[in-house]
Amino acid sequence: MVYSVRIRVRTRFSVASGGASFAAGIAVRLLTRSELPMVSVNRKFLTLAAVLAFTCVVAHAAPPELIPVGNTSNKSDATGYGAVSYEYKIGKYEVTNAEYCEFLNAVAKNDPYELYDGRMGAWNPDAEQWGGIERNGPPGSFTYKVIAGNGKRPVNFVTWQSAARYCNWLNSGDTEKGIYNLGVEPLKLPKHAELAKGEKPTWVLPTEDEWYKAAYYDASKAGYWRYPGKSDEPSQANIGSNQPTEGGTSGPASAYGTFDQGGNVWEFNESRYEGKAGLRGSSFWIADNAGYMDSFTRYDDFCGKWPHYGFRVAAVGGAK
Repeated sequence: MVYSVRIRVRTRFSVASGGASFAAGIAVRLLTRSELPMVSVNRKFLTLAAVLAFTCVVAHAAPPELIPVGNTSNKSDATGYGAVSYEYKIGKYEVTNAEYCEFLNAVAKNDPYELYDGRMGAWNPDAEQWGGIERNGPPGSFTYKVIAGNGKRPVNFVTWQSAARYCNWLNSGDTEKGIYNLGVEPLKLPKHAELAKGEKPTWVLPTEDEWYKAAYYDASKAGYWRYPGKSDEPSQANIGSNQPTEGGTSGPASAYGTFDQGGNVWEFNESRYEGKAGLRGSSFWIADNAGYMDSFTRYDDFCGKWPHYGFRVAAVGGAK
């Protein structure tokens, strides 16, 4: 994906960002000599001296960190979940406030799809306020910033559709263009096994099998744990702790290296039942270890926005 930055002398800078959106204000710095090959310069309007004289706003934000999941010959668990016959990658952490804030600044100046929820704008767990992103300005000029100290906590108060639009944006830079056609009913879900054959990775919400395998499967024992974090007993997650925590700080990693698949926020996936969206993983908001057992799946409305609902992304394809 290519983004352009313009300065007054009509010089055009083209920056390949690998899926991250251009967002003014992410970073301001001088271009260095090592970066000059990335810059397309109209020499009629700019000299090397002018390049060195101007600062340029450049997108530094990276997409969510991913963990590879292989072992394509694994069988399903006794629950019927977990068998995935292709390689894929899944988020090491849940999508954070910082990552979602970048998304909002890129696409939600007007916010017609209600990607932002007003409850995101307050953080005071003692008063049951668990948001992490502030919004400022009038419609058409909305800007967003992370509440101090909350950048690495998982974003919450999001719907399934908002999570799908985030994936579309990672793929195309546009919430309405990508793997999920949200303007068509019934929604047609992508076939991940076919996407896995592609030369380039496609950002998606994980299937329930992909999510399950990353959380519970352990190739070293050729089988599954009952809980995320390589345990057959409830592991130390932040279940019922009254607030989400920074990714990776509230419990051990899975065998593949993912964090917080047992706790923090319930995570949307692509499963559905009787018109409702599937979630896995339990949350900080409920003191119940059963929620993140291998046998437990939760379903709720696609448009549900709750303080203990969030999501994690995956990428399929581009393995070879």
